[in-house]
Amino acid sequence: MTMKSLTLLFVALTLTLQAQVTVAEDSLVSASLNSISRYIVVLPDGYQKGQERYPVLYLLHGLGGSYRNWTEKTGLVKYAKDHRMIIVMPDAGDGWYSNSPLVPNARYEDHIMNDVIPNVEQKYRTIQTKFHRSIAGLSMGGYGAVKLALKYPARFFFAAGISPSMQFPTALLDSVIVARWSRSSIANLRSLFGDTRTSFWDENDVMLLASRANGAALPYIYLSAGAQDGILEIPGQAHDLAGILRARGAAFEMHELPGKHDWSFWDQEIRIVLQRISALNGKGR
Repeated sequence: MTMKSLTLLFVALTLTLQAQVTVAEDSLVSASLNSISRYIVVLPDGYQKGQERYPVLYLLHGLGGSYRNWTEKTGLVKYAKDHRMIIVMPDAGDGWYSNSPLVPNARYEDHIMNDVIPNVEQKYRTIQTKFHRSIAGLSMGGYGAVKLALKYPARFFFAAGISPSMQFPTALLDSVIVARWSRSSIANLRSLFGDTRTSFWDENDVMLLASRANGAALPYIYLSAGAQDGILEIPGQAHDLAGILRARGAAFEMHELPGKHDWSFWDQEIRIVLQRISALNGKGR
């Protein structure tokens, strides 16, 4: 075989691998945000040719990020070819996946639960049961994924918090933590949550939600944090949440691993999360 033939064969094989999944950008009218919102969807190999329905993963971005981050900054598309699922990455601004009582049209929790999920399930061939619907995210998105799983356990069978930033809103009262964050980030948090503890804070406090939960009814929860995370409280709070989940009898796993609060760690972890979801789906959980 000539070098030219080998090159053509390599290109053909590369194109075949790339063709195993379809990546598309879509949009919806979000009543919760009173705006048009966009999302990325990754469809499995064969989706366009058949009528099969698939499990779905909602994958959330972090603070200052966007719905394009996961496909642009990790090997998600490459990893997805090994899994028979639809992956949806919605846009949620810097809204902490919460319904602000202070900012008009900033109902980011409702945006995910009442706008994005119904829109996806109407447009795409998802399996519309708890046991085939999962949610995951990084940093702010890790907080969002875990919080939504705790608040809506009947909607998800699996949730993953990767480097989950779960200290807020309670940490707004901790001057040491506040001092580590930029002024703009703290101003954004205070505009969403307010300056003082209210019942709204309690409704969005992951630790409090977990401590009140029926552990047996919760989704399987995967937690991971980098031991060298630059946001110092993240590994500790992940361990704290794991302790609460253990006391409540919930199914979970917690990993503190070498790594920072960066895309190298998140790339490593999303590959594992996809494997966990596929394994649990295979067991019929």
